[in-house]
Amino acid sequence: MAGDLIEAICPKCGEPMLRRRRRTDGAEFWGCSRSPACRGMRELGAPETIEPETLEPRTLEPEPVLRASVPGGSARAEFDRRAARDREVIRRARPFILAFAGTGAIFGLVMAAVGPMPAGPLGPTIRLFWLFVPLAAVGAALTALLLPATTVAWRTGAIGEERTGELLGPLEAQGFRVIHDRLIPGRRENIDHVVVGPSGVFTIETKNYEGKLRVRHGEVWIAGRRKTEILSQARRQAAAVMAIVSPSPVTPLICIHRADLGWFKVEVDGVRIVTPHEMINVLRKAPARLTPDEVARIADQIDTLRSTVP
Repeated sequence: MAGDLIEAICPKCGEPMLRRRRRTDGAEFWGCSRSPACRGMRELGAPETIEPETLEPRTLEPEPVLRASVPGGSARAEFDRRAARDREVIRRARPFILAFAGTGAIFGLVMAAVGPMPAGPLGPTIRLFWLFVPLAAVGAALTALLLPATTVAWRTGAIGEERTGELLGPLEAQGFRVIHDRLIPGRRENIDHVVVGPSGVFTIETKNYEGKLRVRHGEVWIAGRRKTEILSQARRQAAAVMAIVSPSPVTPLICIHRADLGWFKVEVDGVRIVTPHEMINVLRKAPARLTPDEVARIADQIDTLRSTVP
């Protein structure tokens, strides 16, 4: 029989003890409040002594793990991984690269100085073309010692995503929730940014391209290069978020840093392409759709997506 008086601490687990009565002889004693999980007991009136080393380990509930929300986190991590690999390759190949550059430079200079000279008045001038050999050899060596463009592109992309994150940050003081860098379930592809606010739910794919943007027959070209794949990329991201927050609509945006988008609104196949300044205007000025409670609920649902940053 358990009483309602708590005056002792269990010597086994450190929890409070209750005054109990034995059935065999009716004598009272202190029994652990966690009984029968813990069988700790002490005679009534016995001095209370607790040795810390004798306490049973207590199982604590794990602290909630907050998901990282770092703009450009996956792109920055991929750049670091590729750069480390490429630098190691360059380090190992450096002696051969320098030997090639030195050999080419010496060969070109020797040929320019004492090499065969074609007959005719243009002979000396033609022999001077051998001087291009050292220049070409040194140029090739310098190029080989640099990180490949495919690796540098990841750093460029990370910078763009980080800038977008800086622009989106102030929106959180205006009732928006901003979530960065989440993996699309079942794919090795991430969503750069998701914004949930009074104006609705938006996915934002960030690009850091330089050049003039043109739309021709439903295809996107930037600086003369076809970039139409960014449209399907933005639609996949919106569809992934829609599967979580349905029936709430999701609006896909593509934010392009540095590119010249012209003076007119650019929208292709339901995907709006915007400059960083236009992106903020679209988010702020779109008609109100969600209440603060709905914003919090939907953002919490989206936040269950796995982060790309450990």
